[in-house]
Amino acid sequence: MTRLNEFPNSQRRAIEVVKEVAAEKECRPFLVGGPVRDLLLGRNAFDIDLTLEEGSSTLARALAKRLDGRVRSFPQFLTYKVTASEFPEIDIATARKERYRAPGSLPAVAPGRLKDDLMRRDFSINAIAMDLQDESLHDPADGARDLKKRLIRVLHEKSFIDDPTRIFRAIRLASRLGFSIQQETAALLRQAVTSGALLTASKERLWRELFLAMEEEEAPAILSALNHYHVLEALFGVKIGRRITSGLELIRTELTVRPDLDRYVLYTGALLRGSGASVSQLEGSGFSQKRARAAMQIAHDLPRLQKALAAAPSDRQRFRLYKSVAPEMLALLMADKPAEGEHVIRFEEFRKFKLALRGNELEVPAGPHVARALERTREAVFSGEIAPDQARSFAREMAIKYLGRE
Repeated sequence: MTRLNEFPNSQRRAIEVVKEVAAEKECRPFLVGGPVRDLLLGRNAFDIDLTLEEGSSTLARALAKRLDGRVRSFPQFLTYKVTASEFPEIDIATARKERYRAPGSLPAVAPGRLKDDLMRRDFSINAIAMDLQDESLHDPADGARDLKKRLIRVLHEKSFIDDPTRIFRAIRLASRLGFSIQQETAALLRQAVTSGALLTASKERLWRELFLAMEEEEAPAILSALNHYHVLEALFGVKIGRRITSGLELIRTELTVRPDLDRYVLYTGALLRGSGASVSQLEGSGFSQKRARAAMQIAHDLPRLQKALAAAPSDRQRFRLYKSVAPEMLALLMADKPAEGEHVIRFEEFRKFKLALRGNELEVPAGPHVARALERTREAVFSGEIAPDQARSFAREMAIKYLGRE
């Protein structure tokens, strides 16, 4: 069986310090959830999530002192977070039981036993604990069996009703691990979506889960699976096209080349393409107006932009079209129409091009016409329409012309 000494170096050092401090304070911490799951699967485990039936506060504060770090407490959840230089974050919680006052609400928590804590979790494979003292396993939900069968299974039939965000997590985890969703669990998931369970959770919580899906390496497959189960339709309130996978794969490819692009805007726009969605469908996303416009451009305007570019006779007109769209839209344009790439590259060169001329050199009244004239001159010099030494006279002529139109 995989043991704690197979943790990566920094995590292993942290575990050793935890064991030392726990022995001194006579505490009994358990490694729980995802780290245990990943250890049993032979995957790199990077999180350190600990649960104690007693003494979580004592351990957290003593550990922060030993590591010369700091501890933050979250009393409403009975949890602590210890951070220290050169060590990974360590989450420490009191074993707790949960009660959902209403479907989709955050649970009320109270201290409990280790079994209570494990049985409140989302899936059986995340309901396994390892005693740090002797590395024995506590597995009341038979999660180890499901690991061997490569299955995602909920612990009770109301799991998705109590917390609809588990719908996203089931699909995300299945894709990440290469697991299947157990047949009964898949049926419960479908029932929850059909019954409107997602409407009981806040849009902000659902968007957070969607963004986590977009961060995964297999984001296209996860987003397609979410669409297959009609989860996206419930979130956005509009029907999502069934053939979205190729567009999502295109975005993943672009992001490997251009990681600076806004992946959330790109994926959201691609998901909403052809849906007739408006900005109202982005409620809860936290998008700024600028990001929301960029997502809507991707959703609605790519064919129109391509048509306009096909009719543009000059760089000047192409550049004006390029200026009107977000960088994410330009990236998709290049990916969708490779022949457009050389024009976009030239536009990027134009954006960096500076004109060695100031408005006060034109000897005309100040105003917006001066900025327009300088920009028109910059275009003319860059494109070769005029020579650089003609810039001042050309800009002055343009400024006077624009001033007359005001």
